[in-house]
Formats: sequence, structure tokens, C-alpha cells
Amino acid sequence: MLSKSMEAAYNRQITAELYASNLYLAMGAYFDALAYRGFGRWLRVQSDEERQHAQRIIDIVVDRGGAVDIATIEPPGEFESPLAVWEQVVAQERDVTRMFHDLSNLAGEENDHTTLAELEWFLLEQVEEERVTRDILNEVRRVHASPSGMLVLDRDLAARDAAPAAGA
Repeated sequence: MLSKSMEAAYNRQITAELYASNLYLAMGAYFDALAYRGFGRWLRVQSDEERQHAQRIIDIVVDRGGAVDIATIEPPGEFESPLAVWEQVVAQERDVTRMFHDLSNLAGEENDHTTLAELEWFLLEQVEEERVTRDILNEVRRVHASPSGMLVLDRDLAARDAAPAAGA
């Protein structure tokens, strides 16, 4: 059984994952409107992955007898520039990582070893999420002033495969 504080922390994490999913979907639409279909595809796949993460956490809460409470989610719909979008993506991933660390710290304080075990996968996943998005941001920083450079990067990102199911 989950403690009320752990249940609340999990629910904040679910909301954060769904926020990220909606944010990345909106960002993908922004890039599609600019005819950067590769950036758009990459972000749509990332949106699906974040939604899968939320579902995985929902399953954990339900399996442990908790109640799921998802807050209202309203991501921004306008973005300043492709570079600003990728800066926001990296910041979002860092925020999610911080939240997982907070959740892990709470689990440690409560001696909730099951949650600590469940969080291991998410913490390792966040290392990858931050690395990949930081790499893309660095590439965008290098080429954002070059239309041909942006098109090459856009084409490279279009090759991203669909997100595997969380935990697969």
C-alpha cells in the first residue's frame, strides 16, 4: 500500500509525464508547420514515449492500491524559434529528472523499497533522455543559422523509430 505522500508524489510525476507528452506534441506541430517534418516526427515519438511513462506510473499506483489524480495539463502553443524549442526540451527533461530524484528521496525517507526498485528504470531512462536531447540541442546550436544544416539535421531526426513500450 502506498502512503498518502508517496501517492501524491506519484500523481505529480504522472502529471509531469503527461505535460511533457502534450508539450512535445505541440512542439512537433510547430515544427511540422515550419516544414521540419523530421523534428516534428522526433517530438511526436517522444510524446508517445512520455505518455507510456505516465501509463507505467499509473499502473504502479493502481497496483499498489493508490488513487490516480491527474491535474489539468496545458502546455504552451507558441514557440519562439527552433533553437528555443530544443532549449525548452532539455530543460523539461532536467525538470523530470529532478522530480524522479525527489520521488526517490521520498521513497528512501519512507523506507519504501518497492518504489525505490520501481524508480531505478525511470532514473536510468532519464540519463538517456537528457543525453539525447542535449546532443540534439548542441547540434541545433551549431547549425541553426544555416538553412541547409537544419535540413540535414531534420532529415537525420526523421529516421527515429517509434517509441518502444515503456520498460521494453
